[in-house]
Amino acid sequence: MITTKKYCLGIATALLFYSAQAQETKVSIGGRIEGLGNREIRLMDADMKTIGTFQSVQDSFRYETKLNISDQRFYGIHVPSLGNLGPSMKRPAIYFLVSSNKTVIQAKLNNGSLEEEKIVGSPAMIAFTTTYENLPSTKLLKNSSEAYNRAFDAYNNQAQTEENRLWLKREGEKIDSIYQIQRKEITAKISENPNSMVYAMIASQYFTPRNNAKELQEFLGQFGPNVLQQSYYLQKMQASLAQLGKIEIGKKAPDFTLNSDQATAIKLSNYKGQYVLLDFWASWCGPCRKEMPHVKAAFEKFKHKNFNVLAVSIDKDTKAWTKALKEENMPFTQVIDSNDQQSAGKLYMVEAIPTNFLIDPNGIIIAKNLRGEELEKYLKATLD
Repeated sequence: MITTKKYCLGIATALLFYSAQAQETKVSIGGRIEGLGNREIRLMDADMKTIGTFQSVQDSFRYETKLNISDQRFYGIHVPSLGNLGPSMKRPAIYFLVSSNKTVIQAKLNNGSLEEEKIVGSPAMIAFTTTYENLPSTKLLKNSSEAYNRAFDAYNNQAQTEENRLWLKREGEKIDSIYQIQRKEITAKISENPNSMVYAMIASQYFTPRNNAKELQEFLGQFGPNVLQQSYYLQKMQASLAQLGKIEIGKKAPDFTLNSDQATAIKLSNYKGQYVLLDFWASWCGPCRKEMPHVKAAFEKFKHKNFNVLAVSIDKDTKAWTKALKEENMPFTQVIDSNDQQSAGKLYMVEAIPTNFLIDPNGIIIAKNLRGEELEKYLKATLD
């Protein structure tokens, strides 16, 4: 997604400073996307929530609003008619930094995807793009990504042969090795200038640790106090570090209420007195669907030994969720974590799926991310 320097501020102090500095400025977001015609466009914030909706007219658009332009957070324009946000071979959105009162986007529509040509009027975006593209590893990564995409297409869209599978595996391993090289390059740059907002941006976009308090502490420890106070993403990571402390093994599982597929409000605390596997998944997540038979098998084997499963979907498309429920035929309670409810995903810092937490009858987290046969082995040792 390191070496450390002891620069981390106290969470409360840093967030207080950040709140005081987070002032908004009136800005204009406009431009032209060749081939777009007359379509609805959404301006999105850094958390992919809609700020406003407007219409393109003969490929051109303009929208005025107030945004924070000082903390280097990404905004986006999304064309819903091109597809939903999320995993896709198409590109229905363009993301950019805003650092002046006028940002102009020049792009084109090609085969159902937005192709970015130029962002004008954003010095922060120019610095980010130029710095990243000038890294020695970036050219290697671009070439390797093109080879990976060819292998991905061959295996997923042409023929799922063993030869194509091995080709895809080899290309994926090449990309992983280049990312490791790039991580070292960026780490060295941060060490030279720990208050660089540009390298803080690049590191936070490409090399953020996932759900590991120790690694996240080390990651934040690279940066100086100025950038920790100013960077939107580093501020979020400091808040995440505090939240991670609440979902470590040995901590009481945070409670939440979500609606089931039967439109019934389900509380996690209703499972008190049982062992419960809190399992986060989604209909579009291939690894989740492959893991589901192991979860079902564990449920059937241990359901008579005070064990239960609460499956939490992070789907935004309820029709896709309902369809997946019928296909998977899961014999335990299903709930969906939609935007209009308390977010269990945020409480449990779910940034990748599948993710699960095993909770004991006292409501204490006793294990995380038990996969495949490991889940059954752990349950056998705990419940038998």
